[in-house]
Amino acid sequence: MLNRVLGALVLCWAGMAQAQPAAIPLVDTHMHFESVPQMNFHASLAIAIKEMNRRNIRMSLLMSPPRASFYASINHDIEDLLFAAQAHPDRFAVLGGGGSLTIMINETRPEAVDEAMRQKFRQRAERIIALGGVGFGEMFIQHLSLPAMGPGHAYSSVPADHPLLLLLADIAAEHDVPIDMHFDMVPQDMPLPPILKSPPNPAQLQANRAAFERLLAHNRKARIVWSHVGFEPINTRNPQVVTEMLQAHPNLYMSFRLNRGGPRNTMALEPSGQLRGGWLALVQAFPDRFMLGSDAFYAPTGISRGSSAEGMDNLRGLIEQLPPELALQVASENARRLYKLKPGQPAAN
Repeated sequence: MLNRVLGALVLCWAGMAQAQPAAIPLVDTHMHFESVPQMNFHASLAIAIKEMNRRNIRMSLLMSPPRASFYASINHDIEDLLFAAQAHPDRFAVLGGGGSLTIMINETRPEAVDEAMRQKFRQRAERIIALGGVGFGEMFIQHLSLPAMGPGHAYSSVPADHPLLLLLADIAAEHDVPIDMHFDMVPQDMPLPPILKSPPNPAQLQANRAAFERLLAHNRKARIVWSHVGFEPINTRNPQVVTEMLQAHPNLYMSFRLNRGGPRNTMALEPSGQLRGGWLALVQAFPDRFMLGSDAFYAPTGISRGSSAEGMDNLRGLIEQLPPELALQVASENARRLYKLKPGQPAAN
């Protein structure tokens, strides 16, 4: 009798275990291979796959960080990253332009953009798509230098309504691909927050929100993913501002980066890891507009900067705090739809 009871309990427990849903696989829409102080992208790929398998990240979007100027020793773009997607098409897709289009924009004054420059820029952008790019990125409008990112982390800024950015919006719309955008927003002129250093950052930051909204309105078919929401270096992208922007611009999307630190009221997570109520309500109000984007830099020895191990854990922590259907959307389905990604295979052990 006892054996029968124990056997029934074992079968019951086994059935319950099978009924428990597996952890939702993630899509990381924003990651890099480390090129400082040197490039070893094949070794970075091996580390990335190992980390993705461990964390059940089913697919990652790989891109160059934005460059304001060309540095031969560290510069790279889609041509240098495609091997990862070619070797593992179910695990990686690649964006382009961070190591080429950003430089062209930064080095060309808005008033100097002529037809020859427009053609040169378009030719490069079209080449990125022809090579298999699923979008343009990482682009930048304002990129503040952060001490935590190392001494070489640059400050760069261009007008959000720069003619070449407007042209990129048109090209992205023509090809139905998104633009991944790094944009540290300044609603109105303001002094540099004391947590940041000047130089390289300017002591006074110039307003750029209105110009960004002109970019968003320029071509509503151009979908822009505003990266790093939930982790802000300046106190400007809180839930109220995000709500205003998403309501006004249906072609605006956002990807969460979830390290902790910085201005408290722009952090999506409490120090405990709990999602703040205002952010939960925001994601529920715009369920198809949010994704995950770790900003992890994979080096041959591990994640070197960008996202910490805690930041990677926080992506999973965010998903586990959402209702099931919403969790699936933010974890993977919004990214798959936006970037037209094919479903990946189960991650290897």
